[in-house]
Amino acid sequence: MKIPSLSSVVIFDDIKKTKNRMPELPEVEGYKIYIDSTSLHKKITAFECRDPRLLKASKADFEKHLIDSELKATERIGKYLFIKTTGKKILVIHFGMTGRPNYYKEEEDRPKYGHIVLTFENGFHFAFENKRKFGWWDLIDSIPDYKADHKLSDDARDLSLADFKTSLSNRKTSIKTVLMDQSVAAGVGNWMADEILYQSKIHPEKRVDDMSEKHIETIFDAMKKVIEVAIENDAHYSDFPEDFLIHFRKEGATCYHTGGTIKKIKLGGRSTYFSTKWQVIV
Repeated sequence: MKIPSLSSVVIFDDIKKTKNRMPELPEVEGYKIYIDSTSLHKKITAFECRDPRLLKASKADFEKHLIDSELKATERIGKYLFIKTTGKKILVIHFGMTGRPNYYKEEEDRPKYGHIVLTFENGFHFAFENKRKFGWWDLIDSIPDYKADHKLSDDARDLSLADFKTSLSNRKTSIKTVLMDQSVAAGVGNWMADEILYQSKIHPEKRVDDMSEKHIETIFDAMKKVIEVAIENDAHYSDFPEDFLIHFRKEGATCYHTGGTIKKIKLGGRSTYFSTKWQVIV
C-alpha cells in the first residue's frame, strides 16, 4: 500500500527558517485532507502517549473512547481540527507551532517527535508529531458547544460578509489586532493578517472605527483570496503569487508594488510587517 504524502511537509522547513510562523488555517486544512486520505474508517487497537501534558483528558479516557472505535469524519474550524469517531466522543486536535500528522506502518518509521500514536487494526499507525509540545488533544461531546465556549467565529473560509461586518461593529482598535481575534475570523493568524492587509492596501494600525464599509469589504475579499491561494498551493509559501507579502515579509525588504521599505512594528504583542508606501493611513 502506498502511503499518501503530506505535501505540506515543506511548511516545516519554512518554519525552521522563519521566526513566528506557525500552522494557520491553510496548513491545518492540509492536515485535514491528509488525515481524511489515510486514517479514517480503520479500527483503533492501541493508544500511546509519551507525555500526558499533551492530553486535556486523562489517558484512561482516551483509551476508553478511542480503542475499538474508528475515526469517521473530520471538520475544521480555524486552527482546530475535530475528528468524529464511531464512539461517543469527538477528538479535538490543536497543532500548536510544530504539530502535524504522520501515517506510517513500520515501527522504525515512527517519527522522532511522534509523542501520541494511534495504532490501527491494519497494522498502520497515526502519529501526532509535536516537537515543541505546544499542540494537544482533547475529547469533547459537541462541536457547536465547544465553538461557543471558546468564542470561535465560523471558519474564516466559510464566514459571510454580513457576519464579518457584525463582528467588526463597535470595535475601536487596530484592524490587525481584530483580524487575529478568533471570534472574528477563526483561523486567521499573524502572517495571514499581514498578507490580508497588504493585499488590501490598508495600514495594520488603522482603527476599525475609522474604516468605511468599502474598506471592510476590501479586507473581506482579500481574506478570502489569501485563504484560497494558500490552500490551492498547499500552504507552500514559495508558490504564492509574486506580489504576495510572504516573499519579502521582513524588515528592510522591498515592497513589490512601490519599491518602498517593509517596516516591522509590534501590535497586540505580535510582530507586524507592512509596506510604508503601499499601506498608508488616510
